[in-house]
Amino acid sequence: MKLIAVDVDGTLLNSQRVISDKTRDALIAAGEAGHKIVIVSGRPTAAVYHLAKELKFDEFGGLLSNFNGGSITNYATGEVISNHTLDIDLAKELLALTHEIDIEFVMPRGDRIVSNKDSKYLGVEKTILGLEADVVEDLVDSIDFAPNKIVFANDPEILEEQMPIIKERFADRTSQVRSQRFYYEIMPVGLSKGASLLEIADHYGIEKADIIAFGDEMNDYTMIEVAGVGVAMGNAVEPIKEIADHVTLSNDEDGIAAYLEEFVL
Repeated sequence: MKLIAVDVDGTLLNSQRVISDKTRDALIAAGEAGHKIVIVSGRPTAAVYHLAKELKFDEFGGLLSNFNGGSITNYATGEVISNHTLDIDLAKELLALTHEIDIEFVMPRGDRIVSNKDSKYLGVEKTILGLEADVVEDLVDSIDFAPNKIVFANDPEILEEQMPIIKERFADRTSQVRSQRFYYEIMPVGLSKGASLLEIADHYGIEKADIIAFGDEMNDYTMIEVAGVGVAMGNAVEPIKEIADHVTLSNDEDGIAAYLEEFVL
């Protein structure tokens, strides 16, 4: 049995943000053949349910790894295999940073998202994730939940200047990754997409050599690195292609299906 991990944006989804028929059929065939399929995403869990349903995860026990590895769920049973959150006091410190530097946050909260500004970044998240949002200007004193992650957002050039400030202050207490040019994600220390795959493999008794991971962006780096076979999409950024064991076709050319049909099915 293989553990087949697929990133969402730029990997599972094509440029129209849908799963192509060929990619969907290949993943369903792999699941029906007994392989364990996992959607690995920075998105909240609720924002990938529709993808899991489309891939028939309810029929063969597909898995969801969300918040860049912060939460792992069995879609069919609803079992939460693991859930990692930021300490509330640490979250308050991170949110207080928005008072010092001009940066906004977008933070998952259950099946909703919360932000300190009603901006273009929140609009993009609402559209992509299909979730409703709450705008709360100051959560530092009122936050009453432990978040799986906090996403800071800003224009790429400005974010580039702000990242060292965040790293210097919180690097020893958090895991951090730039998931998009305008997003910088802060998670509990030790978490990553790669760590979640090892956690899943251990849970199901799957050898590391039997992990196949598909990705395209820098937040996929760790899972491409730890997998027995790391597969970079044709549209992947160069650092991902450089460490991958195989480079497949792009997300608009059914790259996942091309690999699975040649080497797995």
